[in-house]
Amino acid sequence: MVRLATIGAAILLTVAALAAAVTFFAFRGARGDDSKAAGTSLSTTTSLAAAVPGEGGSGPPSTAQPEPVEEPPPGDPAQFSPINTSFAGLTMFRGNSHRSYYGEGPVPQAPRVLWRFPEGGAMSSSSSEGGESRIWAGTGWTGQPVVWEQDGSTRVMFGAYDRAVHFLDAADGSRFLPDLPTGDLIKGSVVLDPDGYPLLYFGSRDNYYRVVALDRAEPEVLWKLDAASVPHPVWNNDWDSSAVIVGDYLFEGGENSYFFIVRLNRGYDASGKVTAAPEVVLAYPAYDQELFSAIGDRTVSIENSPAVHLDPERGDRVYFANGGGRVLGLDISALGLSDAGYGPAGQAPGTWERGVVVPGAPGVERAGDPAGSGATAASPSSLPQPAPGAEFPVAFKFWGGDDIDASIVIDEEGMLYVAAELERMLPRAKEVGQLFKLDPYREGDPLVWSVADPARGDKGGIWATPALHGEMLYVSTHTGRLLGVARRDGEIVWEKPFTYHAWGSAAVVDDTLIVGDTDGWIHAYDIADPTLDPPEIWKVSVPGGGAVESTPAVWRGRIYVGSRNGYFYCFGDG
Repeated sequence: MVRLATIGAAILLTVAALAAAVTFFAFRGARGDDSKAAGTSLSTTTSLAAAVPGEGGSGPPSTAQPEPVEEPPPGDPAQFSPINTSFAGLTMFRGNSHRSYYGEGPVPQAPRVLWRFPEGGAMSSSSSEGGESRIWAGTGWTGQPVVWEQDGSTRVMFGAYDRAVHFLDAADGSRFLPDLPTGDLIKGSVVLDPDGYPLLYFGSRDNYYRVVALDRAEPEVLWKLDAASVPHPVWNNDWDSSAVIVGDYLFEGGENSYFFIVRLNRGYDASGKVTAAPEVVLAYPAYDQELFSAIGDRTVSIENSPAVHLDPERGDRVYFANGGGRVLGLDISALGLSDAGYGPAGQAPGTWERGVVVPGAPGVERAGDPAGSGATAASPSSLPQPAPGAEFPVAFKFWGGDDIDASIVIDEEGMLYVAAELERMLPRAKEVGQLFKLDPYREGDPLVWSVADPARGDKGGIWATPALHGEMLYVSTHTGRLLGVARRDGEIVWEKPFTYHAWGSAAVVDDTLIVGDTDGWIHAYDIADPTLDPPEIWKVSVPGGGAVESTPAVWRGRIYVGSRNGYFYCFGDG
């Protein structure tokens, strides 16, 4: 178990004490086969249970052969709704704590480029990876912008490979705030505060995760978390993960392989300016020697974005995975979020029970208070406080056999949909597959079904986060496949040839699947009938080409997305 520790100014010393108190995971069963040594799962208690598929046998094949399961229910409306309920916007990668909201329609019918940023030279900088420096341009994986409707204006914000965050007016791509420079490039997706505070959250390859105030003449960094502030960090100091914020708590993973829970302590000062006084309450090392032995290396980091599922009956959990293929679920019930009335996908109390309505949406009479007004933001003092000595036990653990960078997606029943890469070619990865569904509440083997994506060349598998929509999952693969998969049983309902190295995560709005490819095209498919191979409605190219690795933000007739060609684009109808 990991005990709660409040980390103030002396974060390094306190985290070190925390880490000393952590007992590395123990595994039950034989350890003769390293490919299975880390393949264990925990029940909802803290006792360990063997969960190696086919213990004493061969395990499930890499393609779906599921047990009979019931059809999922029609779905909780909040499941596919935004986490922000007091103002209109797309505030985070995949919109809510289940990673299942993609934006607001209508979708453009015949899009073209309405504006491009910057007007001059491309966004680019030099950065080192693996000891080698090279030029990085534009925006990449995951790179989704956020959209903020405030004071009658729509604003778009994103981080880029030119070592800066950009703040643009969505009408014409002009700046509404000066750029915020960082010491290295930004790969992940920025996060806008979902409760209406004018705060932005993001990490950079320069070591730091930041909390930034937006209600000044220039963006102001209020707080930074150093990736080097923990004992024995693994891999590197980048922050690809996009945080989720529920209540006054921020959940975030680092490429140092630590997982953090941060109490933000947001508020306003006497002059009305936003404030934040963050405290790290959990710094959890998501690795151990058992995992290193199983994978044969120490290349382990947390690059996917955490997902939170709030369940007053079975307990609240945060899920994430790491570069060693370990899927973890921590019990966060001690934070009291369900008890305070937060919705299953993180929505504010009292706003989600009948399904969240996007404030100010076309045809909707009710309009939310503008972001930054503070009118609907909860006071930190009114939010739940964990009891002294509260714990965040490991409630679920599963080994997928290879690097998991795609974010975990959660459905209304609390089931997990996981996409994995295929690089190490371990037997475990063949057993589990590269797209799989997990039941984290099932004793023994939680694997419900799996789909293989064999290597093409030296790699296979999936970097993109699957899009969950109705009864289907949609995902592109590194090997050049675009898949429509039934979430009930893992059946591949349809498959289209796609570009190699397709890392962009799709968006689904108004029964339209929107996804970018490596050649610079953005495709739209009609998925109104999930049983059919969907026809292509339109496709549009970024001028001059350039891989679209970033996730598009779809918002009220426009699509905002960056490209590896060095530019950021707004697409819409004439």
